[in-house]
Amino acid sequence: MALPACLASADYASGFGDEVAYLQSYATLHSQSSSLGQTIDMPQSNIASQSLSGQPVARLQAALPLAWIHLPKCGSSLENAFLYLPGVCPNLPSGFFFTDVWGADKYAKVLTEQWCPGLFSREGRYAFNDHSGIGGGLYASSVKGHGVIMLRQPEQRILSAYYDNQHSWPLPVYGRMAADPLEFAQVVSGCAVRMLTREGRGSGHARNGPCASTEPATAAEVTLAKQRLREGFVFLGITEEWDLSMCLLHAVFGGRCLGSDFLNTNPGSNSSQDKYNVSELMGFTDAPDGALYMEASVVFSEQLQRYDLSYDACRPCFEEASSTS
Repeated sequence: MALPACLASADYASGFGDEVAYLQSYATLHSQSSSLGQTIDMPQSNIASQSLSGQPVARLQAALPLAWIHLPKCGSSLENAFLYLPGVCPNLPSGFFFTDVWGADKYAKVLTEQWCPGLFSREGRYAFNDHSGIGGGLYASSVKGHGVIMLRQPEQRILSAYYDNQHSWPLPVYGRMAADPLEFAQVVSGCAVRMLTREGRGSGHARNGPCASTEPATAAEVTLAKQRLREGFVFLGITEEWDLSMCLLHAVFGGRCLGSDFLNTNPGSNSSQDKYNVSELMGFTDAPDGALYMEASVVFSEQLQRYDLSYDACRPCFEEASSTS
C-alpha cells in the first residue's frame, strides 16, 4: 500500500499585541515547516518534557482516557491510529478500521462502550470524534494531561471547511449560507482558539458549538489556548506533516505503524493533493488561529527533537505501514 503525500486582516489583528507577529512571520514559518523533522533550537514544552518519563506503554496508560480535541477539517483519519495503540481496544474486531467519517459516527457508541472501553473521554461530548469545546471546567477535569490534537494551517482549514458544506457556519443566526469564502472566513476564523477556550457541544456539521459562534476570538483567548497546548496535551500533530505526526504518535504511545494510520477517511468534495488557493480569501488571514498554529508548529518541532525523529528516522515506521495494507 503506497503512503499518501501529506497533505486576519490587519485591522482585525490590532489588539493582539505579539500575535500580530503571525502576520509578519508567516513566510518564515512555512520556510521552516518543510524541515520540521530537522533539529531546530526552540524553547521546550512543559507537557512534552513531563510525558517523556517511562516507556511508551506507561505514557499511554497515564494518558488514558484520551481527550481528542477534534478541530474541524484537521484530520478525522486520526481515529484509526488510536484503535491499534497497545492494549486499548481488546474487543475490536480483527482488521477493523474506519473508511469514512460517517462510519465513525455509526460505530461511536459500540466503539467507546464495548470495543475500546476507557480509550476516550466522554465528558462534555456527544461522541469521541465531535467538535465540542473544552471550556474551563472540562479542561481541568478531563483534558489536562489527556489531550490529543491535530492542527492545520488556518486558511487551508477554513477553505476545506467552506468546501465541505460550509462546516460550522452559523446558519440559524444568518438564515442563509455564506455568500463566498471571504464572508465564511471572517465569521469562522479563530475556530481552534475558541474550541480550546470555550464551552459548547458541536457534533459533526451541527450549527452549534464554539466554531459556530459569531463572537470573535480575543487576544486573551489566544494566550490561553497557547498555554493549554503546552500544558495539557500529551500528543500534538500537524495535518500538513501527517506522516511525521503518525510516527510521533507511535514514538509517544507505542504500537506498530499501520497502513490505516495514513488513510484519508474524509477527503471532502473538493480535496486534492494540492493546497487550496488562498487568493479566494482576498488577502484575509486568520490572526487568532495563525498565532496558535505557529505555537503548535514550535511544540511539534520540540517533540520531534525529544524523540529524535526525522523523515529518515521514521523510515522504518513508513516501511512497516506500507507493508500492512
